Amino acid sequence: MASLRLRFSPPSAEGMEGTLYFQIIHRRVVRTVCTGCRVTAREWDGASSSIRIVGSPARQASLRLAASRMRSEARRIAAIISEKELSGMEYDAEDIVAEYRRLPPCATWFAFIGGMAARKAQTGRHGTAKTYRDALASFARFRGGEDIMTEDLDAETMSRYEAWLKGRGVKRNSSSCYLRTLRTLYRKAVDMGLTADRGIFRHVFTGFAKTAKRAVTIDSIRAIRRLALGEGSPLAFARDMFMLSVYLQGMSFIDMAYLKKTDIRNGLLQYSRKKTGQTLAVRWEGAMQDVVDSYAGLAAGSPYLLPIITRQDGTERRQYERMEHNVNRNLKKIGEMAGLHMPLTTYVARHK
Repeated sequence: MASLRLRFSPPSAEGMEGTLYFQIIHRRVVRTVCTGCRVTAREWDGASSSIRIVGSPARQASLRLAASRMRSEARRIAAIISEKELSGMEYDAEDIVAEYRRLPPCATWFAFIGGMAARKAQTGRHGTAKTYRDALASFARFRGGEDIMTEDLDAETMSRYEAWLKGRGVKRNSSSCYLRTLRTLYRKAVDMGLTADRGIFRHVFTGFAKTAKRAVTIDSIRAIRRLALGEGSPLAFARDMFMLSVYLQGMSFIDMAYLKKTDIRNGLLQYSRKKTGQTLAVRWEGAMQDVVDSYAGLAAGSPYLLPIITRQDGTERRQYERMEHNVNRNLKKIGEMAGLHMPLTTYVARHK
């Protein structure tokens, strides 16, 4: 059976970095595979053929990732050797090297998620791309910014991540959303042959916890509508967007942002939901038109009904997200002014 060992090629000068490579020996024929990983002599343990984790915290994080990558690469080469042995077919060291080089690159977890988010963005799936990036940002904070090889993810890591989220006060459904997203990405990595499925999410909650409806009474809505807010102020705009969502039967903020003036025809507003593509129709009432008329000047020359997206330059998604953030921040202030018992957000309008 072929043997496999990680080796260190010393640098030409003291203090410089040397190169790590795999040595494959079969029937006294030696072949090597360069890893592209470089460490100093001080960071190499020749006795155990492994990387020493030394130096500054930043260097230690880099070395841990390198060591994780070497373990992943070693497992992949060992799997090829085992498969060759089990097949009973004749093979040589060059066959092992050739098959290894045909494998997809061994990806780090952070790089893999970033790549998947970029792919979604390129195909116009900006919402999904943002969900991937948000999950990555959360998991990266949990890891203290230290990346990990996809193959080294395990159930214990995910259980610790779930506990970390809980310790930071993240609600159960929000925690579940992050974990479901990571599970989806992990399954994609499995499908792409980047790792074996080891059921690493089996001990964490990825379901949907029952939550109370975030609804407000009709009296509260009237109180919000009657608040004396400065005309043209950010608070007034936030209140008007909330009321318009209520009038439009709880329309989501993103759907409001993309409403076009041509969507109103014959007394009806007809639009397609961004999330599902479903076409809906709502009778256009006077109260709705009053809100639109208040901001007609800001939307002049724009195909959009409301001044949420003001430029058509490829940044439409970012404009909507920034405006939603500002509106929600001001709605919380409005909720306090109206004496509500819970934070007021655009989502509350959907549960009115």
